[in-house]
Amino acid sequence: MLTTTRQYPMVHPLKDVRLGDEVTSLAAGEGIYVQDTNGKIYIDGISGLWNVSLGYRHPGIRQAIIEQLDALPYVNPVDYSNPVTLQFAEKLLQLTPDNLTKVAFTCTGSESVELAIKLMRKYHQLRHQPHKNVIAVLDKSYHGSYYGSMSASGIDQEISESYGPKVPGFLFHPVPVCRHCTPGTIAGDCLSRQLGQLEALFAREGHVMAGFMLEPIIGSGGIIPIPEAYLQRLKELCLEHDVLLAFDEVATGMGRTGKMFAFEHSGVTPDILCLSKGINSGYLPLGATLFSEAIQQAFALAGSHIEHLSTQNGNPIACAAGIATLEALEQPGMLEAVSARGQQLRSALDQALQGNPLYLEVRGKGLMIGVALRSRHRAEECLPPEELADIAGKLKRRGLIVYPFHTPGLTSGFHLFPPFIIKEEEVLEIVSIVRKVLGGR
Repeated sequence: MLTTTRQYPMVHPLKDVRLGDEVTSLAAGEGIYVQDTNGKIYIDGISGLWNVSLGYRHPGIRQAIIEQLDALPYVNPVDYSNPVTLQFAEKLLQLTPDNLTKVAFTCTGSESVELAIKLMRKYHQLRHQPHKNVIAVLDKSYHGSYYGSMSASGIDQEISESYGPKVPGFLFHPVPVCRHCTPGTIAGDCLSRQLGQLEALFAREGHVMAGFMLEPIIGSGGIIPIPEAYLQRLKELCLEHDVLLAFDEVATGMGRTGKMFAFEHSGVTPDILCLSKGINSGYLPLGATLFSEAIQQAFALAGSHIEHLSTQNGNPIACAAGIATLEALEQPGMLEAVSARGQQLRSALDQALQGNPLYLEVRGKGLMIGVALRSRHRAEECLPPEELADIAGKLKRRGLIVYPFHTPGLTSGFHLFPPFIIKEEEVLEIVSIVRKVLGGR
C-alpha cells in the first residue's frame, strides 16, 4: 500500500513555497517578548513585522477590542457609519496638518498606497490634465505587494517583473545616496549633487508628473533617512510643477521615529499620507490614506466618488484598537521615550561594534534602526545575503529576532524595530546579544 506524507498546508509570504515545518511557530507574547511552541522565549526586535509598536497583551488595546466586539463587530462601509470609526478618523486628522482633511480607511499598507496612486492620477483627470499621470518614486523604495504598490516599489523590480505586465507610469529616481558617503551620512557637495538631479527630474518630467511618492526614511531598502533639505526642496518643486506629494509612512508613522509622523522632522507636509502597521499597534488589519482639501474639492466639484473599496475598510473593532493605540501614544513622555531609547540603542550598538571588520554604521530615527554590515573581504562591498542570513539565524538562536535587509550594490545588514515599551535594561540585552554574535568591544 502506498502511503503519503501530509504536506505543510500554509504558504508564507515572500518565502519559497516549499518551506514549511522549519518555520518557527509562535504561540504567546507578553510585552516585548514572544514564545514559540517549544517554550523558547525571544526578544521581538522587530515588533512583529514593524507593527506591534506597543508590545503584546497591551491592556488598553485589549479592552477596547473586547468592548467593541460586544457592541458591534462590523459595519458596511459603503452605506453606514459607526461612532468609533468616525471618532478614529477625527483623531487622526487632529494629529496631522490642517491641509489634510479627509480619511479613507484601508486594511493594509499596500492598500493605502494603492489608493494613493488612484488619488494622484484621478485628481489630475478631474482637473482636465489627463497627461499628468506619471508618478515618481525612489529606486530603493518599498511600497507594497498589490499590483499598483508592487509596480511602484523600487526594490525587487527583477523579481516582480515576472508578474508583468505591471501597472505602467512609474518613474524611478535614484535614492539620494552616493559612493563617497555611507547611506546615513550624505551631506555637503554630495547632497548638492543629489538636489541637482532632483531639480533636473522636475525640469524634464514635471509637466507629466501626477505625483511623487516616497518613504521619509527608506525602510525595507535598509533604513536610509532622506535628508531634510532634500524633502524640503522636493516640496518646493512639487508646488512649482503642480505635482502631488505623497508620503508612505506605513513603517515610519504612528510614533516609530520619535514623532507621531516622520515628516514632522523636516516640517514638510504631504498632500497624501499613507498609514498602516502601527496604526493600531498591529492588533488587527487596518490602514488609512489621508488626503488634502484640494483633492477633496476636485472630487466634490466634479460630483465624483472615489472608486475604491475593501469590505473590511474602517472595521469598528480595528478602529477601536486604533483609538486605544493613539491614547497610549499621546501619554506624556511616550514619544520622548521612543527617541531616548532609540538614541541609547544606536549609541550602544555603535560603541559595541567599533573595530569589528563587518560593521559599517548604525542609522535611523527613534526606534527605527538599521545596523549596516559590509563584506569581511572587501570593505566597500555589502555583506553577502548568505552570511547575513547566518548572522540573523545566530541572533535568533540567542533569543533576538531581527529582520535582514540586502539591497544589492547599496547596503546590507539587519533591522531593529523594537516595541516602544522597551526598557533601558532590555536595550542593553539586545546590544549584548548582538555583540556576542558579531564580536566587538
